[in-house]
Amino acid sequence: MTAVVDCTRATPVSLICLPHAGGNALLYRRWSPGLAPCARVFAHELPGHGARRALAPLTRWPELTDALATHVLSEVDANVPYAVMGHSMGALAGIEMIREIERRTGRQPVWFGVSACIAPSRRVHEAHWLTCSREAMVAQLRKLGGTHEALLDDREFVDFMLPVLRADFHLCGTYPAQARAKRLSCPIDVFIGRDDSATANRDDVAAWAQETRGRCTVHRFDGGHFFIDEQLSGVLSIVKASLADASATHAVCEPWTH
Repeated sequence: MTAVVDCTRATPVSLICLPHAGGNALLYRRWSPGLAPCARVFAHELPGHGARRALAPLTRWPELTDALATHVLSEVDANVPYAVMGHSMGALAGIEMIREIERRTGRQPVWFGVSACIAPSRRVHEAHWLTCSREAMVAQLRKLGGTHEALLDDREFVDFMLPVLRADFHLCGTYPAQARAKRLSCPIDVFIGRDDSATANRDDVAAWAQETRGRCTVHRFDGGHFFIDEQLSGVLSIVKASLADASATHAVCEPWTH
């Protein structure tokens, strides 16, 4: 039975949601009703994705984090606490965006949600994705799951998606896992699919605790890399409770300037 979360005494949080490699805001299409009234959901498109398809996909982290931070700061109310949720590549983009927003404004989120992603310090460098073959990309997508076989067998679809997929996988493979002098102060909830080979190593997942001075809790669900869609009710229950708790303990919020 799902616990009832009382958000009536908490300030609604602006929840910034970031998608996976090759993905778009549709991943979070069912989140707004599930999190009301605890949060207002802002599902962001990366350049070159979804509604922002006309823009060139970015292949360097400084440009991506600058673009994300600028977009968020222009859209989200500066007087409202904010939180971040990222699935797979979205988790890496999320923590880098948080760093950039803090650099510009001095503010951190009240909560950070991570899904289907190992900790930054545990990532392996891979620099071949920008020039990988169609076959190599299709094989990787099959391994991750979440893409219909009919689409993977559709040569035109794969060719259409290749520039974005190559850019995103390159970003994931060249993530700058440098030592960090300062940890986040907010709690982190990590969501993992039990059958996801990308997060099968428990130490790689547990290392997210190194990224915060606050609580870090790992939640495991049945399913693979895209369990987040299949287990939506359970995921949202945890997110809603975490946001209500984080917001209630963050009653006063200094507005950011930029």
